[in-house]
Amino acid sequence: MKKLFALLLTLAMALTLVACGGDNAASGTGDSSGGGDSDSGDASKVIAVVPKTLNNPFFVAMVDSLKSACESKGWTVKVNAADAETEVDKQVSIVEAFIEEGVDAIVLGPSSATALVDTINAAAAKGIAVFLIDSGADECDYKAFIGTDNYIGGVTGAEWIGENVKSGKVAILDGFSGNDATTQRQKGFMDKIAEYPDIEVVASEYANCEISKGMEVTENFLVAYPDLTAIFAVNDMMAIGAGQAVEAAGKRSQITVCGFDGQPDAVQKLIEGTIDATIAQKPATMGTLMAETIEKHFNGGTIERTTDTGCDVVTIENAETYLNWQ
Repeated sequence: MKKLFALLLTLAMALTLVACGGDNAASGTGDSSGGGDSDSGDASKVIAVVPKTLNNPFFVAMVDSLKSACESKGWTVKVNAADAETEVDKQVSIVEAFIEEGVDAIVLGPSSATALVDTINAAAAKGIAVFLIDSGADECDYKAFIGTDNYIGGVTGAEWIGENVKSGKVAILDGFSGNDATTQRQKGFMDKIAEYPDIEVVASEYANCEISKGMEVTENFLVAYPDLTAIFAVNDMMAIGAGQAVEAAGKRSQITVCGFDGQPDAVQKLIEGTIDATIAQKPATMGTLMAETIEKHFNGGTIERTTDTGCDVVTIENAETYLNWQ
């Protein structure tokens, strides 16, 4: 009987130790999965990132910066994008798939200011926070926008051309219909260049933010306006194409080319003499600030609905500084 009692007592003590150890282990696991060194308080967050495309170095730089900053907080980042900025329907489908998946937040660079509105509202209705980066959208239920004030960027481009070209005929290479960022740049340029009475804007055509299309449209400009003095491209890809077309026509000394983005490839073309200036955005800064903003949102903090990351004029004098994304 004594042996049986001792055996039962030993068994009871062992079960008690196991139970206590189980509670401690669960507590330790909970602390670890709660974010570790992350300030976000929850490392299980999934962030979906949907830029306009990944076939443009600008968006690659922006996404790389954002992804790195998010992953440093312990979050999972999923990236998907259409092949071209003009594939608006494809972008809508990508966002809808992330909504269906139930991610915690979506970072979106809308290819259309209007076409993504319903999709953004649908995400918000399911409790998914949407943050806009680089390009805005018409009024809808997004949490914050971080990017360049593209209208001011267009004004800056007009000021540079106005002060450096001074007189003559100017043509504009626009992006594509519905693209809020490029539309705002074109509008800012047009509003400001009107203050320079000796400069005449003779044409504005879409070139889809592509090198080949920028070259093709510029070739048409050169035929239609043989006395053209300047080209303002609202995107560096088109500026590179424009510069190549101008070079091929033997008119580099006649025509000034100004781009927009501050893309390192375009800055290198500036150093080589293919173009003359670019209005530099700061995609790496956008990505870092976006991660910080999302973290504040997750923690219940107050966030700014609009943050302008600014832009700079890049010319041969300061080009070396911009051979890397800012």
